[in-house]
Amino acid sequence: MLATVPLHAARRRVFGSVFSPATLEAHPTKSTTLQHDQTPASFESTDSSSTFKDSQATSFATIGGSTDTASPEESALNQARLAAKEFLSVPNLGFDLIYKFRNTDGSEALKEWNRLSPPSKATAEALGHLMRTSPWSLFDWYANDIRRHFLVNFRTGLSKLLMCLDSDGLLRIIVDCLQLARRIYLAPVVHYLFPLIGNHQGAFLAQLQRAFHTVVSYSLPWAGISPLLSRELTQDAVVILGIDTLDEDSDVDEMSIDEADMERAYSVSYRRWRLESPESQAHMMVEGEDRRVTIARDQLLAFLNGLQLVGLGGDQAQKVFANVMNVMMGDFVRAAYAGEWEPHSSAPQHLGQWVENVYARLAVQVLAILHSDPAGSQSGAMDVSAPDVAKWKAMGIARLGKLRVSELFDVIVDWPASSGAVEDLRHFTVSSGARLYVANGFSAILPLRLLHPGASTVEILQVYISIIRAFHMLDPKGVLLDRIARPIRRYLRDRDDTVKVIVSGLLADPIGQEAAGDTLAELAAELTKVHHHSMQNNKSELDFEDMYWTPDPVDAAPDYKKSKSVDVIDSLVSLFDSKETFVKEMQTLLADRLMQKRQDFDQEITVLELLKVRFGDSALQACEVMLKDIADSRRLDHAVRNDRLFSSYRKQAGAGRLHAKILSRFFWPEFQEQEFKIPDEVQQLQERYATCFEKFKDTRKLRWRNALGQVTVELEFENHTFKDEVTTWQATVIYAFQSDSDEPATKAVPELAEELEMTPALVRSACLFWVSKRVLTEVQRDTYRVLEVLPTEDEEHHTHGAGTFTDASDSEAGDTANAAAAAEAAAAAAAKESAEAAAMEKMNVHWQFIVGMLTNQGAMGLDRIVMMLKIAVPGGFPFSNEELREFLGGMVSKGKLEIVNGGNYKIVH
Repeated sequence: MLATVPLHAARRRVFGSVFSPATLEAHPTKSTTLQHDQTPASFESTDSSSTFKDSQATSFATIGGSTDTASPEESALNQARLAAKEFLSVPNLGFDLIYKFRNTDGSEALKEWNRLSPPSKATAEALGHLMRTSPWSLFDWYANDIRRHFLVNFRTGLSKLLMCLDSDGLLRIIVDCLQLARRIYLAPVVHYLFPLIGNHQGAFLAQLQRAFHTVVSYSLPWAGISPLLSRELTQDAVVILGIDTLDEDSDVDEMSIDEADMERAYSVSYRRWRLESPESQAHMMVEGEDRRVTIARDQLLAFLNGLQLVGLGGDQAQKVFANVMNVMMGDFVRAAYAGEWEPHSSAPQHLGQWVENVYARLAVQVLAILHSDPAGSQSGAMDVSAPDVAKWKAMGIARLGKLRVSELFDVIVDWPASSGAVEDLRHFTVSSGARLYVANGFSAILPLRLLHPGASTVEILQVYISIIRAFHMLDPKGVLLDRIARPIRRYLRDRDDTVKVIVSGLLADPIGQEAAGDTLAELAAELTKVHHHSMQNNKSELDFEDMYWTPDPVDAAPDYKKSKSVDVIDSLVSLFDSKETFVKEMQTLLADRLMQKRQDFDQEITVLELLKVRFGDSALQACEVMLKDIADSRRLDHAVRNDRLFSSYRKQAGAGRLHAKILSRFFWPEFQEQEFKIPDEVQQLQERYATCFEKFKDTRKLRWRNALGQVTVELEFENHTFKDEVTTWQATVIYAFQSDSDEPATKAVPELAEELEMTPALVRSACLFWVSKRVLTEVQRDTYRVLEVLPTEDEEHHTHGAGTFTDASDSEAGDTANAAAAAEAAAAAAAKESAEAAAMEKMNVHWQFIVGMLTNQGAMGLDRIVMMLKIAVPGGFPFSNEELREFLGGMVSKGKLEIVNGGNYKIVH
């Protein structure tokens, strides 16, 4: 054993002739213990090969060139270093050879590189001598030589390989090459030097590992490695986490449970997991892992082991793995739970088991490899704790909540079959930030999918009702509903037919019109079902007897109003500030229903009694009078028809039966009535009826509303008959075609309009109606003739032309449908014309106010005129700005007004 003594100047020159002088300066001049773990200086030069060549040339020139004499001990140490250098030096065989042997066990490559040949006896003695005297200097030199050799032989080839366009499996090829290079560098050290060291092999191996990792990181920039690593991790993680198998779940409904069990017991599918018993669910993702999952897991862990050994692991690889797992979490949630909205959802429980048994297991295995020590052996420390798993579960619930928010509108549309999705959202909305995310996300969807002109008012109200129910389940305190409902309620207030649709739904038959698409029939059922519960629970905010009172939530709006029950009716009625709007619309629709020919009005009476609880008796007094009028008119009508004088006259005249509904003029809404002349026989019968009526009600007189009645018409033709109930103006028109001549009567629309004192539009509508019933036929434009004889099938074929493949019945049906559509359009046009005439008549009443304002105050703009009319007219101005602008435009065209500067209107004197 040689004694350790300080080196003199002459001995330092001899040592420097073999090893780099920089290496010598990096360590103390005397031998130190093996616990001295000093990292060698990092390599920064881009031309490393030339640097090492110059250093070696200087060193070899120094050998034997010194004039100082050396002692025998120094000469022996010098010869030992030369022998060690010759034994450890790696031949420069280039990258192609290592690329060739990348898929082998490496033994052939080690032979080619001469790394398995044992040292000679003299070399072994020299190595032993160096290991006893100055092992740090030898390993410092070898670490530098590893860097030099790698840069000279492997760097260029690896850089070219990294730039290949075909990146599939590229990183695995690079790692295989680097592992083989690592074996080439460490083989002689492990086999022949470490046995000479003893118990301190780990420190020297870590030193060489650091040198190898440094040159690998320098040669292969992480910007090129990161996307390749992400791709490799994604390919295996998709299989290990079971995401690739979730597409197979589309066929699970077509299989029986036994067939699903026979296919495989191990599964991460939520659909299959939901079908299992609780005992089976607990083991479904733990036992019986698929073989291909096991293979993918083993391949990934082996690849990461190699990645860590060659210096491409560590913190940077952990970041890439974290990003991949973050993406995998979102992909799994979307693939497993998208569209799974069934009630009584167990998605959060299934997600928790998946995170704990599958997701966390992979994370533990990967992080254990990427956290291994520099020597390559795993530390065995668990880097994933129970709080980490809890955070991953919370992250999974957040991703599930994000998915449900993106699906929330479709969930609302499918309510209540989709209540399971709202149950999932309840696990997500536990913080104010999550609640705000739900509110903002859903509010952003509403203008795109609901609040636009393409959606009917019925559809908007149906969705709004589902929103009320779903969000009450999600947030019983109503804060989220209060935020989301504001834009919907604002939009519904601007719709002209909102009140009409709501009132029509309240008056609808919940049984007979359940499937009607244009009526909210569910409102009638809702009114009956919840009014008792809502009246009992919607108490005042200052209810001092409420033992379960809680303050408003912190994220509630300043004008937030808490409700303890889901009262859909109250939410719809409160759309408008005043209840008078609903009461007026109720009177209008109730009047239309009461005018129908029905035996009873039990549905209307029930709805009225229920609404009286909400609106009060005084608000619906007019509606009560209307119902009372119908009941009283039945008794009066029966008494008049049984009157002796009236009965005798009807028998003598041979007139038909006449029934009348007697209404109180002050309590019924105004009807849009079409004025026309009825047949003389009917008019005389009405006069007799009014005379008999005055016997019972001597203080009242009857004013007949002919356009509001119905007539049962019986028509006889040569080869067919017709019997149906029609309106009075339709019956009047067909009565005008009655003729004593043998020829079918033919009349034109202007002729009928003049004879019946009816508007041409209404006459045309009635004629088209009778064309649709195959009573009249249009011989030319606006000229109609009675169809005494229906055409045969052969005549229908001849009429529609030869060579067509349309059946006669189909042609007949098509003509009838077209005529019916035309009749409806004409009736609508006539009704519009009548409504415009009535509106113009009402507007003429306000014309005097307008003349007075413009005379006294001068020219005024439209907005100012509307404001003044709202103040001056009793009950308010009932017309919109557009209607008033149209009326004033008509007055301008008549020369009564003129438009001056700024668009103001001025009286023309």
